Amino acid sequence: MNCLDINFMFMMNKTKYLIVLLFVFVASLTHAQTIDLNSFTLDNGLEVLVAENHKAPIAKAMLFYKVGAADEAAGKSGLAHLLEHLMFRGTANVSAGKFNEIMLQNGVEFNAYTSRDLTVYHALCDVSRLELVLALEADRMQNLQIDDKAFESEQKIVYQERQQRVENKPKTRFAEDMNRIFWANTPYEHPVSGTLEEIRTFTKEDAVKFYERYYTPSNALLVIVGDVSAEEMKPIVRKYFGDIDKGLPPERDFYFSVQDKGTYFASKAMPDIEKTDISVSYVVPSVHENKRLAYALYVFSSYFGENGMHYLKKHLVNTQKVISASSSLSFLGRGSGEFEISVLPNENAQTEEVLLLINQTFEDGSLSFTPELLEKEKQKILSWFVYIEDDPSDLASFIGQLRAMGWSLDEIKNYASNIKDVRIEDVREALRQMMTNKKMTAVLLPEKEESEGK
Repeated sequence: MNCLDINFMFMMNKTKYLIVLLFVFVASLTHAQTIDLNSFTLDNGLEVLVAENHKAPIAKAMLFYKVGAADEAAGKSGLAHLLEHLMFRGTANVSAGKFNEIMLQNGVEFNAYTSRDLTVYHALCDVSRLELVLALEADRMQNLQIDDKAFESEQKIVYQERQQRVENKPKTRFAEDMNRIFWANTPYEHPVSGTLEEIRTFTKEDAVKFYERYYTPSNALLVIVGDVSAEEMKPIVRKYFGDIDKGLPPERDFYFSVQDKGTYFASKAMPDIEKTDISVSYVVPSVHENKRLAYALYVFSSYFGENGMHYLKKHLVNTQKVISASSSLSFLGRGSGEFEISVLPNENAQTEEVLLLINQTFEDGSLSFTPELLEKEKQKILSWFVYIEDDPSDLASFIGQLRAMGWSLDEIKNYASNIKDVRIEDVREALRQMMTNKKMTAVLLPEKEESEGK
């Protein structure tokens, strides 16, 4: 029941799930009275967020561990993902396989994912089964048993996943290579899934040490959204999590910045690639580095390549040289952010010609973004999917990710204000600075074509 969130930065068709959640949650904050967000913290450091939603007798529980691929030691890439798998292999109280059986028998939808920054376990259930879900999560937070058989079995599974999802897919391998260049010398440079070579070297002791170091209440965040209240949840959470040892806070630099300001170009022809893919990526400020400029770029990216009939669709795709084009912005993680333009050229278009068109369209789009268009774009964002409170899963995921990344509750609640406060001067300054930052152009070609451009 595990799922892997690889988070490749250069995949041309990557999902916009987080960005959609941004739109959704920003809009909902314009109606903040409908969202009742409360928090409390246990003596052992476990923080709990509770958002009430009484429209249906269901609840979403998400347990965020503040550890991901960015925390892995050199030579141990993929260890966080392996431990995610092992968390389903049984405890001193619930034998291997019994966890899944209990959840399924009680109608619980459950899963987990690993990213560069976080490992998250989530469950959607009837509110009458929420206490059971919390009891099982608390049990595996403190009583996980990693025996030789379980370790060897899951090590083989993650090895096979790596082969199927990466090694056997040229496009994904290329994306990883570009990721290493873009995030070189930072905690984001190695893949979430690990490498075949490193997965083979894992020992049971590696997994046990990782579990003991990071799977502690003081390094976790529990988010509950649904037909409950904070007052109802306090005694239940204390009952199951309150006696778990706090553990030692992990010794690490949680945030980091990309210092490299170089310009990089990579082009590769690979088998089983039918169409050329192009991406142009820039290092940009994260919210932690410069909140004002990060939000300014967020609004610009929405206008340029994300929201509805965006600028790229109107002006680049209409050239008939390009089949599709979009932009995306990631700026909520522990590292610097990334602004990416992704383009799928027409098969008759020359790569060099398309690269020139991308640069020209970006320049024209930047100049065309007037104060009037800025205000229109902000309104689009603020009116997007007003009813996020109807979906406990979306709300739990969003507020949990922001809080786990260090955002205060006030910052989360005032998210809409940050959008409203963006000025055209902020956008222009953000774009000027972006053009001086690290830039990566990646071109993936069918094997029959030759590399072009620079």
